[in-house]
Amino acid sequence: MADLALAGLRWAASPIVNELLTKASAYLSVDMVREIQRLEATVLPQFELVIQAAQKSPHRGILEAWLRRLKEAYYDAEDLLDEHEYNVLEGKAKSGKSLLLGEHGSSSTATTVMKPFHAAMSRARNLLPQNRRLISKMNELKAILTEAQQLRDLLGLPHGNTVEWPAAAPTSVPTTTSLPTSKVFGRDRDRDRIVDFLLGKTTTAEASSAKYSGLAIVGLGGMGKSTLAQYVYNDKRIEECFDIRMWVCISRKLDVHRHTREIIESAKKGECPRVDNLDTLQCKLRDILQESQKFLLVLDDVWFEKSHNETEWELFLAPLVSKQSGSKVLVTSRSKTLPAAICCEQEHVIHLENMDDTEFLALFKHHAFSGAEIKDQLLRTKLEDTAEEIAKRLGQCPLAAKVLGSRLCRKKDIAEWKAALKLGDLSDPFTSLLWSYEKLEPRLQRCFLYCSLFPKGHRYDPNQLVHLWVAEGFVGSCNLSRRTLEEAGMDYFNDMVSGSFFQWYGRYYVMHDILHDFAESLSREDCFRLKDDNVTEIPCTVRHLSVHVQSMQKHKQIICKLYHLRTIICIDPLMDGPSDIFDGMLRNQRKLRVLSLSFYNSKNLPESIGELKHLRYLNLIRTLVSELPTSLCTLYHLQLLWLNHMVENLPDKLCNLRKLRHLGAYSCYAYDFVDEKPICQILNIGKLTSLQHIYVFSVQKKQGYELRQLKDLNELGGSLKVKNLENVIGKDEAVESKLYLKSRLKELAFEWSSENGMDAMDILEGLRPPPQLSKLTIKGYRSDTYPGWLLERSYFENLESFELSNCSLLEGLPPDTELLRNCSRLRINFVPNLKELSNLPAGLTDLSIDWCPLLMFITNNELGQHDLRENIITKADDLASKLALMWEVDSGKEVRSVLSKDYSSLKQLMTLMIDDDMSKHLQIIETGLEEGDKVWMKENIIKAWLFCHEQRIRFTYGRAMELQVVLPLGLCKLSLSSCNIIDEALAICLEGLTSLATLELEYDMALITLPSEEVFQHLTKLDMLVVSGCLCLKSLGGLRAAPSLSSFYCWECPSLELARGAELMPLNLARELNILGCILAADSFINGLPHLKHLSIDVCRSSPSLSIGHLTSLESLRLNGLPDLYFVEGLSSLHLKHLRLVDVANLTAKCISQFRVQESLTVSSSVLLNHMLMAEGFTAPPNLTLPACKEPSVSFEEPANLSSVKCLNFSFCEMESLPRNLKSLSSLESLSIGYCRNIASLPDLPSSLQRISISGCPVLKKNCQEPDGESWPKISHLRWKRID
Repeated sequence: MADLALAGLRWAASPIVNELLTKASAYLSVDMVREIQRLEATVLPQFELVIQAAQKSPHRGILEAWLRRLKEAYYDAEDLLDEHEYNVLEGKAKSGKSLLLGEHGSSSTATTVMKPFHAAMSRARNLLPQNRRLISKMNELKAILTEAQQLRDLLGLPHGNTVEWPAAAPTSVPTTTSLPTSKVFGRDRDRDRIVDFLLGKTTTAEASSAKYSGLAIVGLGGMGKSTLAQYVYNDKRIEECFDIRMWVCISRKLDVHRHTREIIESAKKGECPRVDNLDTLQCKLRDILQESQKFLLVLDDVWFEKSHNETEWELFLAPLVSKQSGSKVLVTSRSKTLPAAICCEQEHVIHLENMDDTEFLALFKHHAFSGAEIKDQLLRTKLEDTAEEIAKRLGQCPLAAKVLGSRLCRKKDIAEWKAALKLGDLSDPFTSLLWSYEKLEPRLQRCFLYCSLFPKGHRYDPNQLVHLWVAEGFVGSCNLSRRTLEEAGMDYFNDMVSGSFFQWYGRYYVMHDILHDFAESLSREDCFRLKDDNVTEIPCTVRHLSVHVQSMQKHKQIICKLYHLRTIICIDPLMDGPSDIFDGMLRNQRKLRVLSLSFYNSKNLPESIGELKHLRYLNLIRTLVSELPTSLCTLYHLQLLWLNHMVENLPDKLCNLRKLRHLGAYSCYAYDFVDEKPICQILNIGKLTSLQHIYVFSVQKKQGYELRQLKDLNELGGSLKVKNLENVIGKDEAVESKLYLKSRLKELAFEWSSENGMDAMDILEGLRPPPQLSKLTIKGYRSDTYPGWLLERSYFENLESFELSNCSLLEGLPPDTELLRNCSRLRINFVPNLKELSNLPAGLTDLSIDWCPLLMFITNNELGQHDLRENIITKADDLASKLALMWEVDSGKEVRSVLSKDYSSLKQLMTLMIDDDMSKHLQIIETGLEEGDKVWMKENIIKAWLFCHEQRIRFTYGRAMELQVVLPLGLCKLSLSSCNIIDEALAICLEGLTSLATLELEYDMALITLPSEEVFQHLTKLDMLVVSGCLCLKSLGGLRAAPSLSSFYCWECPSLELARGAELMPLNLARELNILGCILAADSFINGLPHLKHLSIDVCRSSPSLSIGHLTSLESLRLNGLPDLYFVEGLSSLHLKHLRLVDVANLTAKCISQFRVQESLTVSSSVLLNHMLMAEGFTAPPNLTLPACKEPSVSFEEPANLSSVKCLNFSFCEMESLPRNLKSLSSLESLSIGYCRNIASLPDLPSSLQRISISGCPVLKKNCQEPDGESWPKISHLRWKRID
């Protein structure tokens, strides 16, 4: 087995070199090809023996030097071959020719058929000037390989011995299920000991001297400290004792800011909003913990030496407080020296002892014998005997057992296992890691070493990592199969996961610190992390660089010397502008293949980007770049181009990038992808035959944008939306797109945007999709007939989701239910002629029906209840007065919105009723809605709608037969909107839906009361209920009996009786109550909802006073559009974190002065805000927002009370300027201005400001443009800027 120095170089003499020779053979003379192939065939297969022999000989240094020369020659030859291929691609782009068969997908390697032709032609081409350097380098490579024969003879090795290179084992572990084993061996006693301490009573001394007490698990690396801590953390006794549990991995160096943020994320089980100010973060953490009774914080992998800074740890742990004593901090560390702030006494340090021999053997065998069962009992016995011998030599190191066992389980061969016994000191984790590393296929070795570019504790995303590996050329071509390079790369990743090189950690993968150290030790010559401004030298051999510092400009001198650099990945944003980066530093880095940038001080990408001819990967997501140079179209090797969502135009010749595999635009929040955005259309996109994903394809009639552009894009995978199908000129063009050949597609959406164009059924018939689809959406389809392929019962192999939207002529689902046999999600939206819903797929879990007004559900009982029908009609006057009352709140905006949606339903219903009077009243409604908010129209619209509604009720109750729907019992989500369902029919629908978690009932004008307690009692998993636009709903029925409801949204239900409303809702309603467009009483929130955390009241009528003092758990309060409200009672008993007051103009000054808020305040009036600021004891929270402020000017009268504000936001304001005394906000770090169109310039800004965002402000945007904008000097120094 090689040592670390040799192992890091080992891949250079692997069959990877053979692949390079295969590529180059197209450009070399036949004689040279044969000679190099002979050397490759005789030298490289014996290389393993050469290494083993050299280790024990005085010639080891010669071998190392030879390997380095071979690696450098390989890199140089690869670069020269790359340049040659670039020239070929450039010539084809200029001539308009396509890539040769066999070239697209990975490289321009000639196919087997073409090789003899290339070899014969190459003799003549060898004389070309551009080939001479390549030939010279291949001669050098040939000479180095020849030296290997001398080295072999020097070591006295026989010529016949060979050792096969390890082949990449096919992985059987899919990414989605590659979880680390939950089985823990030999630590039950340690776990119980720790649990007993954590659950033990806190002594008086501890309670008086500390907010928490600490316990430490100490042991060598790889001993299982983290596994034991996780075992404890997930113990049921711990879960029951501590109401907040947090887990953070420190990993070497404490970063107070980052690790505080991670604690918050762990406590809240979600992402923490990005806040740069540490004080804000710590206050937030303190507030979270103060709400807890007791917390447990696990700090995994703490490194602390006596020379380290105690103050940092004191600052880090300062927010750790809770209501009761007994909170604990559990630490894992390799050292017993711990920060004093952890409050860990020496008797509370547990030194992790070796496992019992039997348990350790069980651990090793658990990993070594995983996978397929060994049916040969004799082999099993031999392997078990060998396993015992190996386990004895592993020095009781669990990590070594796991890694070595995971590797051995791949090859249950006695010779392989015996070979493991011959390794050196197996008790050293690096020994077993090195052995497992050497068993990896050479390509996987390079991929593993590359991961050292990222910092310890990095959250690895497999897809992003694979894209990088592919761009670097680490992933072997898959020409013999239909598999993509990305699929092969994912196999590599899964192979390493199953070999325990990565571990699944909730939402991402991590690498154990020891493995990261190991990767670093092997990759020092090739990979470097620039993380310190004090760095004065980077090895000249480095080819892959990750940047953590604020400015590369400071390191210009050393970066410019890295002539062979292939990779620059910016981990954090740079203060450097693109001209500094490209013209100042990258002019010498012409061999770059990967460039991932992050900067926020320019929208332009320099033309000089076109000089990076080797570039394969360009990531601009975390930049402001919105304008792309034409030179981008000369990056013929480019495989991946990721842009930010602000790019509006793409260069015309982007279609020349024939190797482009991935193209997308993304919006980015902090450091994570948030969402993919549509990208502008690409002229002649059909030439990009390697493209694997298009977010949206919009058909145009212009040349270069037709549907036929999709014809040859057979590598497309994932999801595809094809829009504007009305522009397709006929069925032939649809057929020509050959969608059925795109077998990698999983989701497909067809969309018509207008009724113009050719016959929709013919077009859809020609758009026959691939049978492998899992999701199909059809939108805007104008035909009453389905295409033939939707009538074939077995066409789809596994269609899981089917959606119809705006299909105005269809009357039902496809008739053959077998077609949707595997469907779990069905959405029917705006299918106005749908009259019945029969034969729903039995496996359905998500059903959504919206705007199907002819779909009615009524029981026989209800058909005979004429008295109920007449009772509904006679109470029309009461409903009219309530609608008129709600109209006054916002000039009818919300009421008109509901009536407008219902108008469409009534109009469709009229096709069945044929009533002239109803037609006249519908015309009145239509005219009134078009007139807008004119007061005189209110009465006419309401009166006309009530008449139409009465006719609907008579029609519904006058049906000749009952209409019911039988819903699949496995439903988890049900949404019914704009279809008529009567009370009893709804109750019957919901019977037996014990898995239902979400129920949405919207725009059902026939609904009077919700189901009874008996129905709700059986909905044991119902978590969220939405009732919206049900104008006639009067009662919540038995809602109070819903056992698991945590969120209730009640919108636009003006008839609903909400006096003492809280008593009508479940006591355990805890997450959110959101009420909009209803009528509230003074006692609506009295006596009930003790656990409610979020209350929103929008656009409601109310009594002058509302009492919310009983909502003792309330954290967030939103009051918006309440013209009747003058006072809110019970504020003194609340501890609000978030408060929003918008359009509550009548709140009294006395009421305003009583508000206290900890985290965020939103107010729409500067007058109201200044009332708050002047109130005694009021301090503004860190986050302050002024939305829709109508005052022409705003000033802060008491800026001293705003000293704690960190983030300030203005949105949709009419003011002409920002407050002049903005500079006095001494702690302000983030300023956001959105859609404030009257603001023209920025005032003087505080020196504390770190980031600014400006959007939808055209005048201000121009004023802030670099370099001549008047306000540009005020923001040019900021690291984070967003101006669009």
